[in-house]
Amino acid sequence: MSTTTPGTAGPRPRVTVVVPLYNPGEYLDPCLESLAAQTMAPEDLEILLVDDGSTDDTLERARAFEAAHANVRVIPIPNSGWPGKPRNIGTDEARGEYVMYVDQDDRVEPDALERMTSVGAAHGSDVVIGKVISDFRGVNHEVYREDRPSCTVHDAPLMESLTPHKAFRRDFLREHGIRYPEGPRRLEDQLFMAQAYFAAGAATIVSDRVCYRYLRRPDGGNAGSKRFDPAVYYANLAEVLDVVDAHVPPGRERDDFYRRFLRVELLGRLGGKKALRHDDEYLDALLREVRGLLDGRFADSVAAGMGAAMRSRTGVVRRGTRDDVRDLARRYNAVKAVAMLVDQRVEGSAQRIDVEVRWTFRGDPLVLDRVGDRLALPRSVVGSLPTDDERRVDDQLDTIAGDVVVKHRSSLDEWFVGPRLTGGIEDGPSGPEVVLRGSVLLDAATAALGHPLRDGVQDLYVRVGAFAWARSQRLGADRAGGLVAAGPSTDSSGRVVLAYDTDPHGNLSLDVAPGEGGLRERVRLLRVASATPTEVVLAAASGPGPTLRPRGSAGEGWTSAAGADGRLRATGPALPTGTHRLVVGFGGAEVVLETTLAVDGRGRVTVQAPAAATPAARPTGRPAWRRALSRLKRALGR
Repeated sequence: MSTTTPGTAGPRPRVTVVVPLYNPGEYLDPCLESLAAQTMAPEDLEILLVDDGSTDDTLERARAFEAAHANVRVIPIPNSGWPGKPRNIGTDEARGEYVMYVDQDDRVEPDALERMTSVGAAHGSDVVIGKVISDFRGVNHEVYREDRPSCTVHDAPLMESLTPHKAFRRDFLREHGIRYPEGPRRLEDQLFMAQAYFAAGAATIVSDRVCYRYLRRPDGGNAGSKRFDPAVYYANLAEVLDVVDAHVPPGRERDDFYRRFLRVELLGRLGGKKALRHDDEYLDALLREVRGLLDGRFADSVAAGMGAAMRSRTGVVRRGTRDDVRDLARRYNAVKAVAMLVDQRVEGSAQRIDVEVRWTFRGDPLVLDRVGDRLALPRSVVGSLPTDDERRVDDQLDTIAGDVVVKHRSSLDEWFVGPRLTGGIEDGPSGPEVVLRGSVLLDAATAALGHPLRDGVQDLYVRVGAFAWARSQRLGADRAGGLVAAGPSTDSSGRVVLAYDTDPHGNLSLDVAPGEGGLRERVRLLRVASATPTEVVLAAASGPGPTLRPRGSAGEGWTSAAGADGRLRATGPALPTGTHRLVVGFGGAEVVLETTLAVDGRGRVTVQAPAAATPAARPTGRPAWRRALSRLKRALGR
């Protein structure tokens, strides 16, 4: 509920959303539509659109949105060239108890602002972090492993989330003078967030629902997605490290904070596919700046406390050449975690999924070196430059762990499925290998941190870590011999959950509450393996349904059973001459196959494939503010 603010007209909103604008064009529309769809009362929400001198039709779009919503205000300013000044102006103008920063090409989930401000206010939090999903930008999902109603930068992984798309108590920002640097610069978000985290008395992490979505722009125009000047970038990073130094004395805790920056901003820029894409001149400049900051600001104890893969890369960066950095990137890229689906079955209302993961290098088992009484990453992987201390792993065996992750195919919402996979060292034919195993239980009614998974297709992944390597892989293509998906079941809320194997890759997926239309899509994967007038056999990678019969009176007296080979056999009285459809039962639903069986006068059966589906028509309705924009353009003759 709104509160009255002294010296202002009307009640004070619970939150002010500040959106800096500069030439987003049509990519602004999803953002504005998501703000208009918020579940909180309009009087509790203030939206400030700060236009930074756009030269396209952005200001017209913003004005049309303002005209359609009484709680929206457009603030045009001369171009400053960066989001910092528009955010500061929005903060100065904000009336809300909280200020939420939103980028122009992102989207906020409908109940996000309601949830974030309610939980944050209940715990007196200065900063509220909502779960983020991205279709292009890396997100450290470890931040969202659990809800944290009240925490601080000293006891929670807040530094793993340094983007500004969070809610901040407005008076907290003003009391501490926390503002964005203005004008073009790099890492202004990290500088702002580091200052806010260390000043905050309490922070909240909302993990049990998705709050914010980064959306990839087809034109590649997302902020922060372009190449940077290494000298400028690392000079700006040094200012972020200054904030850490100002609040944390030298020692173990400072080293912990520094490890995030060493892993992500320094070593992360010199690994993976990035290092292989850079030309010689740019990679030399990058390596020079990274090495300078590493030698000047990072104590040896920072790298010493990291996993062997990152310790070894640090050694190569300190002592190697540009070609050494590239060679290590190629070798690390060849390190994989291969997940095997050992079993998948229905247990009550849940899916039981058993997994085994083995680490490999260039397709063969990754075999650790024995160095005296120690274990170390093999020289074949790290090369000759890292020392034995840098590549040793026996001091970090307890960090080998992993998760099964369920991810919605279209929305990309993802959730950890417990319990975690655990790992260790096992003797293989050629020496010690890294192996993880686990058995998880997935109930679609509670898998989203106690909440239901979204309806629709959910894909299964395995995400594992060892020695500072992290790998993710779809689950199911590698599996125990003869294993097929368990087919349909119901979760604890009564929704149908259809486990199936994708075609053609054979990965494991779940279709949650598919409904008749969705079931029909899954049914298309079912193939008639053979048919006679008295027997029909279905075979498919998706696994059969529990019942099968011909449609109508022809199916009277037919029974069906699933065989150990994963096929579903139905038998019954002879089918009469004519065409017949098949009915497959899934839980409480039945779906008619589009495949037709044609029985001729001699009793021969022909299987007739379904015709291609006609795409559904797209809805034509438009929000009122977009209709207003069209009218405005017509009036201006544009």
